[in-house]
Amino acid sequence: MRCAAYPAAARVGAVSVYHERLRGLGQRAAELIDDADRLDASDRDLVYLTVLAADFDYQVNNGGFGQLIHNLGRDRLEQCDGMLRAVRAPVALSFYLRAVVRCTEDVDDFETFMADFRTPTRLGQDLVQLSVEYLRGDTVFGDEITEFLDAAAARL
Repeated sequence: MRCAAYPAAARVGAVSVYHERLRGLGQRAAELIDDADRLDASDRDLVYLTVLAADFDYQVNNGGFGQLIHNLGRDRLEQCDGMLRAVRAPVALSFYLRAVVRCTEDVDDFETFMADFRTPTRLGQDLVQLSVEYLRGDTVFGDEITEFLDAAAARL
C-alpha cells in the first residue's frame, strides 16, 4: 500500500524502483526463454510468470487495460489471469477480471475493439476509466508482488 504520509514525489520514486526491478527481471527472464528446454519445470514456470508479470506492468502503465487486452489477444487472456493468481496480486487481478467481464458484455463492441484498437468504442472508453481507477489506486503492482519479485530475483 502507498503511504499517504510520504510526499507524492517519494511515492513516484518508489514506484519507479519497482518498475525498474520488474523490468530488469522481465528482461532477464526473456533471455532465458530462448533456453527454456534446458530449465527444469519449476524454473521454466518462473521464467514465464516473470515475463508475463513484466508485460502486464508495462502494458497497463503505458496504455491501460485496453492496450493489455488488445495486445494479449483472445488466446492469452487466461494466461494473464493465471499469472496474476500465481504472483498473488489480488488488486490487479480484481481490476483485470472487471476488464475481462466488461469485454464479454457486448461482443460486437469487443470485436470492433479487437479489430482496431484506435477505433472509438464504448468498451475502449470503459477500459480507460477502469485503468485510471486502477492506476490512481493505493496499491502498486510491484508492491503486491514483492514476494514474487524476491523469489524471482533469487533464482533468475
